Amino acid sequence: MKLYHILIAIVVALSISSCEHKDLCYHHEHYTTLRLEFDWRDAPDANPSGMCVFFYPDDPSREVIRFDFKGLEGGEITVPQGRYRMLTYNNDTSGVLFSGKEDVEAHTAYTRTGGLFEPAGLPPSHGTRAPRAKGSEEEDVVICPDMMWGCNAIDVDINEQGIFYICVPESEKDIWIGKDPVHTEYVVTLFPHELTCIYTYEIINVANLEQANRMSASLSGMSPSLMLFSKELGRQCVTHPFEAIADRDNNRVTGRFITFGHHEENADPHKMMLYVWTNDGKAYSYGADPKFDVTEQVHSAPDRRRVHLIIDGLDIPKPIEPDPPAGLEPDVDDWQDENWEIIM
Repeated sequence: MKLYHILIAIVVALSISSCEHKDLCYHHEHYTTLRLEFDWRDAPDANPSGMCVFFYPDDPSREVIRFDFKGLEGGEITVPQGRYRMLTYNNDTSGVLFSGKEDVEAHTAYTRTGGLFEPAGLPPSHGTRAPRAKGSEEEDVVICPDMMWGCNAIDVDINEQGIFYICVPESEKDIWIGKDPVHTEYVVTLFPHELTCIYTYEIINVANLEQANRMSASLSGMSPSLMLFSKELGRQCVTHPFEAIADRDNNRVTGRFITFGHHEENADPHKMMLYVWTNDGKAYSYGADPKFDVTEQVHSAPDRRRVHLIIDGLDIPKPIEPDPPAGLEPDVDDWQDENWEIIM
């Protein structure tokens, strides 16, 4: 009889223990440790100092998770099991601002308001009265973004059976259509590509370039922002200011700048302006000539992420008065309207 009661007690104890174990598993999140890797096949020359990765859960009651990595390789992370969308981009930008981080579809990169003459080392206030490209007078002036690389992953499912996800290399997106999600046990591979564009330009056959003391340039009709998940560009048009470098040996002005690009459905023109301060303290703007309208060059570029612009011919006036003493910088604190000569 004693043995019978002992056996009953053991069965009851095991039953209670089993129920408590199930309750604990049901109410607590399960985590999976995985390795996140970056495959740079679509951006072999990329050189960011680090990357950030966002996990956006399908369950709106759960918080967004962010991980940061040094270098290009990635690393090991631990993530709660569940379904996500992922977003990654380099975390070493200095001139790029971000909004909408709480929503993967609203996560946007943009840049701050700037001055037309900042690339020439002058404060933003010095460019407020400068002539603008015709038709772009109401555009905001915003600085160029930094170089950015990134991508996203969809249908991410982390569960007891492993990891399922879709991340398509930009160079292979056509052949990946309709493929099933990748299934791995412990590794997620992401394929970053360029998110921003590199524009270069040259103004050739420049006369009297030795008279230029300082220069700055700008381009109108550009996009101010990039939605990082959908890659949708902002539709508003802005003007970017950027560097202008005197190549006196070859009588040309050159420059390079980074931009989010231009929205292909936006019909506004792209017009360059060049601002030149000469050794005699005068300032000139160039851009009224039709050759500074580079819309066709932008739209017809073979690679929308690598655009090269060419403008042929520019005359910088020779000074009427003798040059100021060597080392004397022109005073630009009080611009006079008559100091601007617009070539028609």
